[in-house]
Amino acid sequence: MIPLRPLGLGDVLAGAFTVFRRNARVLLLWSLLLSGVLGLVSTLVSTLGRQSLQSRMFSAVDGSGSGDADTIFAGSVLLYLVLSVAVPFLAWLARGFLVAPVAVDTGQRVLGRRGTFRGLWSLLAGRRLSVVWWMLLQLAAGLVVGVLFGVVVVGFVGALTASNSGVGGFVLGIIGMVLGFIVLVTFLDTRFAFTVATIALEGRGVFAAAAQSWRLTRGAFWRTCGIRLLVTVVFSFAAGIASTPLTIGAALFSGVFDPLGQTGTGSGVSAGAVVALVVGSLLVIAVQCITDVLSASVTTFLAIDRRIRTEALDQRIASHLETGQPVDPFAPAPPVSRPPWPGAGPWQQGWPGQQDPRQPQQYGWPQAPQQWGPPRPGGQ
Repeated sequence: MIPLRPLGLGDVLAGAFTVFRRNARVLLLWSLLLSGVLGLVSTLVSTLGRQSLQSRMFSAVDGSGSGDADTIFAGSVLLYLVLSVAVPFLAWLARGFLVAPVAVDTGQRVLGRRGTFRGLWSLLAGRRLSVVWWMLLQLAAGLVVGVLFGVVVVGFVGALTASNSGVGGFVLGIIGMVLGFIVLVTFLDTRFAFTVATIALEGRGVFAAAAQSWRLTRGAFWRTCGIRLLVTVVFSFAAGIASTPLTIGAALFSGVFDPLGQTGTGSGVSAGAVVALVVGSLLVIAVQCITDVLSASVTTFLAIDRRIRTEALDQRIASHLETGQPVDPFAPAPPVSRPPWPGAGPWQQGWPGQQDPRQPQQYGWPQAPQQWGPPRPGGQ
């Protein structure tokens, strides 16, 4: 699956596509059940619900609605926020959980095994709840950071208003705070990027896995952030290219069901719009399921690469494939100090006696074979 040495960008991408190609049916089933179904429900509920609420609020503002207009408007705004935040959050939670089964399948592929749907679920026994707790902890941290950011923005706006500062200073200040917020979120997301993969592969608890992710990214922040950003941009661009023509075709095809738009309900949603939304969402989600699996596998290989560099995970895997020991090569292991390869840069590490694959093979007299066991009778 991957070379047992520190991995480069090509090794990570090739490994991710190989994992997907060799077990596409199982991985796509996981992705469809987690991110696909909830993503479709989130899209339908959010879009149709917002359209219905908009009609309700407009009726309340115009005075044509029954009851107190202020009460209707306030309730509609609250429900609008729930549909816009809570429902998409469930889809995001499912996509975050998808990293766990993909990480387990990637680990099994590295060991030369093929995971089934039930097999991956059983391998996650005792670790599923930790993944959910981590996702909820991320939500709580995001809320705290968001509230602090809002308080800072309100205080900054109040200070500028009181000092009668110009519009230029106000705009620059807001841009600076937004950039600072983006930098903070990117930093935390990168340092804790391997938490779910660590829980799935090593079986650590929530805080132990977060600490392990922080340690693994120490000294490799820019490499990890750059590769994840590159993969996200490339996959998003590819998904956009693949889904845009399909969505346009679905919108044109929906005219067959409602060519004149005369089947609208009281909320203003026509049958053609519903068909276009469902078909277009299914096509987009089908592409998104593939990119979600590939992104999760890339994250897992980056975590494995960091463990190879800092914990000699490649030696543990090689020993397991040769002798069966250790039983679980991905189990938590202490950090080790590994000298660099001869002539290699600081980004590559190996162990004493390992030949640099970039150097040409040294030919000479054949060496005696290494004895792996007691000599046989008769000198054989």
